[in-house]
Amino acid sequence: MSAVYALIGDPVDHSMSPVIQNIAFRSAGVDAVYVPFRVKQSALRSSIKGLRALGVSGFNVTTPHKVTVIPHLDKAEKLAAEIGSVNTVTNDGGKLCGYNTDGIGALNALKEASVSPDGKSILIFGAGGASRAVAHTLAPYASSIRIVNRRIAKAKQLSLRLRRRHNVDVQCAALSSKLLQSFVERASVIINASSMGMDAKANPPIKAEWLHADQCVFDIVYRPPQTKLLELASQAGATTVSGLDMLVNQGACTFELWTGKKAPIAEMRHAIDQMTQGMEHAQSR
Repeated sequence: MSAVYALIGDPVDHSMSPVIQNIAFRSAGVDAVYVPFRVKQSALRSSIKGLRALGVSGFNVTTPHKVTVIPHLDKAEKLAAEIGSVNTVTNDGGKLCGYNTDGIGALNALKEASVSPDGKSILIFGAGGASRAVAHTLAPYASSIRIVNRRIAKAKQLSLRLRRRHNVDVQCAALSSKLLQSFVERASVIINASSMGMDAKANPPIKAEWLHADQCVFDIVYRPPQTKLLELASQAGATTVSGLDMLVNQGACTFELWTGKKAPIAEMRHAIDQMTQGMEHAQSR
């Protein structure tokens, strides 16, 4: 019988993870299938029990469950526990263990773009699960980190965690803060690790004149593939990194955790390219 892997979140209909994981299974000769399930926050506990009872081999976790899923697992791997966010779960004989591949996915995406975080000033939008993972993964390399979030309380909480665990200069501000312009202009690497810009809604409040060619701008949002933020960055001559690059890299890490096999990254990337080209063609009709 085929192994079953899943994605839980709300929403999940936008996710490209089923495409890349199912292609990865086929390419690597793994008898498995990957399916998405929309799970509301109120149903999270019962859903985890159901996945465990059904013997699902593993699952991904997306918004809004990356933080709240942890109490429902048997354990969290050290880095995931430190971050306080889980996006990947393995099932070993009924024991569920949480991991986080978002951070390493983001780091590998930057490396593919020939961008090193070493000694860089990094600005991160968001303070949720993905933002936590990215911030904790890049903190050991960065000279400074700035966190901007709608809710300043969450930004302060993340800043405190980073200061306690890493020797890095950290400041935070609310999204509406007057500090935003200076944060953007002084940053070497700008990362939107929030949902702002998804489906072209509520874009990060960054003005084109704040950006410049010496920066790298990375948007983890991949729907649309070319977000408004990346468009502005391209116009300014900045290096850009797409959320699709992170998706493939974190998906590869997840695949390897689940199967113990090397991920067929080229095939995964090709599947994404075909899907996005199809989306662009449909939108242009």
